[in-house]
Amino acid sequence: MSALLLSTGLASCAPTGPTNGPPDLATLRSTKSSFYGQQALDEATAVGNGTRQPVLDFTVEGTPPSIFVNYVVPDTQASAFAAAAALPPGFSLAKMQILESDPEPRYWLSLNVYRVSGLTTGLRAEWSTYVNDGSATRFMILRARASEGSIDPIGPLALPEPFGHSVDSAGLITTAMNKTVPGPLGPVLTGQNLFTSTIQMPPSAQRNYVVPTRSWVGANDFIYWTNGVNDRTFHNSTSHSAPLISIDTADVTLADDTEWAPFVDPVPGHVLVYLDKLQFMISPWWNVTEPDGRVDPNTRATLFDLKKTMYSGLMTINALGVIGGTTEPIVQSAVVSSPQSVYWHWKVPASQLSAFETAAHLPAGLTLAEIRLQEGDPAPAQWLTLNVYKSSGATTEYRAEWTTYVNDGTSRGPRTFVLESSASAPVLDPIHLFAPASAVSHWLIGASYSTVVGTGPTAFSSSVPLPSQGPPTVLPHRDFVGAGDLRYWSNGVADRVFAESTVLDEKISVDPSLVSIANGGAWSAFVAASPDLVWIDRFGVDRVTNPWWNLNGL
Repeated sequence: MSALLLSTGLASCAPTGPTNGPPDLATLRSTKSSFYGQQALDEATAVGNGTRQPVLDFTVEGTPPSIFVNYVVPDTQASAFAAAAALPPGFSLAKMQILESDPEPRYWLSLNVYRVSGLTTGLRAEWSTYVNDGSATRFMILRARASEGSIDPIGPLALPEPFGHSVDSAGLITTAMNKTVPGPLGPVLTGQNLFTSTIQMPPSAQRNYVVPTRSWVGANDFIYWTNGVNDRTFHNSTSHSAPLISIDTADVTLADDTEWAPFVDPVPGHVLVYLDKLQFMISPWWNVTEPDGRVDPNTRATLFDLKKTMYSGLMTINALGVIGGTTEPIVQSAVVSSPQSVYWHWKVPASQLSAFETAAHLPAGLTLAEIRLQEGDPAPAQWLTLNVYKSSGATTEYRAEWTTYVNDGTSRGPRTFVLESSASAPVLDPIHLFAPASAVSHWLIGASYSTVVGTGPTAFSSSVPLPSQGPPTVLPHRDFVGAGDLRYWSNGVADRVFAESTVLDEKISVDPSLVSIANGGAWSAFVAASPDLVWIDRFGVDRVTNPWWNLNGL
């Protein structure tokens, strides 16, 4: 969609009432359904033409809990296991450190059992290992089982294979799967065990909470199947900062009669239980639309036609739901890698907090929140952040966002609050509705980023030197990354955001004393002249957003 068409479309959605404040909820709901509904219909058409990737909701439900039974594949069995797995050409078995507490990376076979909603429904069981695809370590699904059937790139129609997975009031998780044999109408259950387990969750006070590594989370970015086709996933903090516990194997019983049992240690390396739902956005069969050489051309051709027909239909159904106000719109965008995104962070001193909070005009239900921005921060603090970046999506523009951090009354940690937002092209937001283009520039000139936001005496301008080779880096704190899950605006409307795992990667740290700044903006009155931290993103980030996600609940 061109900037001119976007501007015209946004102008037609502008509120007809008073213009001295944000649009009312009725106007926002009407605009959301009409504008994003039409955008969703356009995307469905593009998916049907094979020029756009479908993206759909995929939620791992919290009840019954999702479990991971992670078996170690001994080094002595790795070659035999890889041969039995029949890895496709171009892939090799890879070691993975699953938990931060793991002493070293190992070869693994992981069984994940869960209940899903969204793209598909029902119970699922997936046996996966970890592979190197030539660029990174990824999940590869070796076998999948769906209690209600599903569509996958192997079948492609996977008929139902019923099994049990439940939790009782005492916290006992029971999983029971029998083997199946082919029948004239689909798989037929036998009386032979395939996999059975019981997992007794300990009382709350005795639970051993563990932290997944960033590399294990990132392995989910692209999930491969054994024909080389991959699904692309986008995460939020329910993945990288989930309430996750490790169960003492003394509280676990297992009967494993799968074909993988001869290659793994009989006692799992760990048995993990998620205590809440995990939310993803998934783009199925990604490299069927964007070929990467990993899929046989004949297989790709067959799946490409099916993908265009099937997923354009699903996207059309979703688009009609958006128009009807019953389905959330899904918007794809990217923070591009050139020019690199830059962050300026200022601590808000205690003496300024009250005035800062007053100026922020927080809506009811939100309060200022302290947060750690990077790993190793000795204590959380209240921060003011300016992020300037180039965005690519329905339009391409430079964006500048002044934000701080708030609590929204949930237990998920701090959230992002947008204090002020501007863009170099017309954009839609829930405060201005039609926001005209503003003065935002961000260029790499020589060895420094030159950034200007606004005009005249109230403008912000800065020159940030790009460090030479081997620059110092910092690891963003998971609380900071998770704060981006929800972006609140001053009228209480929130965008829900998912991203690829590059949001967890190290950022370049720039010595603030080397950064020149002229800050005439409204927020300069509450902070020091120089920022406390300056970051440069090393990579771009692809994102998926549910815009104005909580609107129906306001």
